[in-house]
Amino acid sequence: MTNSFEPFTADTKTKQIYALLRERIFQGRYEAGRSLPSTRDLASELGVSRALIVEVYEQLIAEGYLEGRQGSGTYVLDLGGSKPVQAGFMDSDASVGKTSPEFAARFSGIDFRPSFPALEHIPHKKWKEMMLNVYDSTHTSAFGYDEDPAGNWLLRANICRYLLHVKGIQCSPAQVIVTAGATQAITLLCKLLLKPGDTVAIEDPTATFIHAIFASTTADIVPVSVDGHGLCVNNLPTHVQPKCVFVTPSHQFPLGSILSIGRRIQLLDYARQTGCFIIEDDYDSEFRYAGMPVRALRELDSERVVYVGTFSKNLYPSLRLGYMVVPQEILESLLHLKRLTDMQCPTLSQITLARFIADGHLERHIARMKRIYGKRRTRLIAALTESFGSRVSISGDAAGLHLIAKLSGRKFDAFTAAQLEERNIIIYPAERYTIAKGKYEESLIMGFGNVTEAQIAEGVKTIAELL
Repeated sequence: MTNSFEPFTADTKTKQIYALLRERIFQGRYEAGRSLPSTRDLASELGVSRALIVEVYEQLIAEGYLEGRQGSGTYVLDLGGSKPVQAGFMDSDASVGKTSPEFAARFSGIDFRPSFPALEHIPHKKWKEMMLNVYDSTHTSAFGYDEDPAGNWLLRANICRYLLHVKGIQCSPAQVIVTAGATQAITLLCKLLLKPGDTVAIEDPTATFIHAIFASTTADIVPVSVDGHGLCVNNLPTHVQPKCVFVTPSHQFPLGSILSIGRRIQLLDYARQTGCFIIEDDYDSEFRYAGMPVRALRELDSERVVYVGTFSKNLYPSLRLGYMVVPQEILESLLHLKRLTDMQCPTLSQITLARFIADGHLERHIARMKRIYGKRRTRLIAALTESFGSRVSISGDAAGLHLIAKLSGRKFDAFTAAQLEERNIIIYPAERYTIAKGKYEESLIMGFGNVTEAQIAEGVKTIAELL
């Protein structure tokens, strides 16, 4: 096995310039309301291409640091709140729905299920080859119990290196707990942090299984609305102090918005003031179709944020391996709960995944799938535009495996879904994912991960004919 990690050894110029400008903003060298240098002038100052500066400006605008004003230039936004507390977070060179998945796999029609990967493109051959190698070369002790409930150390170390490269997260293997997907991670956090009568704040809308997990604790759930800039932090409860806040900041599910940097800082200030923990679910943000992946919330504060990730979307769901990066304050308690829950996740699968990451196969697979999903996304947007014209409004498509299609004046209810199911088309009305009802009746959540371009065209045509 090689362990070269070539893709993760150095930052690109784009990332370096991005980190430089962001640091200048946080240090106050670029003050709120100030106009930044023109892209041409800054490119000349830094000795890089103008196109690179344009790309970095667009990334910073997308994340809420900057604002572009037509004919006037690019300005720094007032971020509010206090500065991030985690020292050195700029240093990227630091050390390291309705249907079940089974039904989706068997269904012969067209299923626009969101956040579901392309099963036909799973790297079966390479995975099988590495798995057999692990079975042949691993010491017999690996077939027994693992004394560490946190999981295989090699996998945890490679997760750390991967997170540093992709999300800017600095952590050690000792802070990582391997879980049976994100579902187990969130369930364990609920068991630890919540008891009956406690309060938890969660995004609304959100994934139905997320709401179900929190509801199972019998804690009081406070739904917090979401808009084009992510969680509406000003709507977090002030009359009670929640034990935790659940958020998907890099690609909100299901609306697809990015939590702006100003709101990120507000949210962290809120967590420090109330003493709550933030559960950051980051499930498919690697698939971003313009610019770099959005940095993690945990990058700004490692003590209040629990970062949860999974390999269900970037590899395949039945692998059932996820992880969380845990603050020191609750690490031992979570490890105790993990041991009581299942002793350990399957060791040989963990070793196989560790080698798969270390040899660069995961990054290459994600890059390949990003191209495939990008084409499917483009085809879906084109099909919706061709069929509905100006009547359709498309959003939430910058990353992930789904988008939002809003048809003004047309409500999507159970009756419409049943009519389409008779035509072998499964749709996902946005209202299905809401806690407070009535706001998203005109919107569909349309996944493009596990449907071909031909199926997309046929499915949208059938929806248009029915409507």
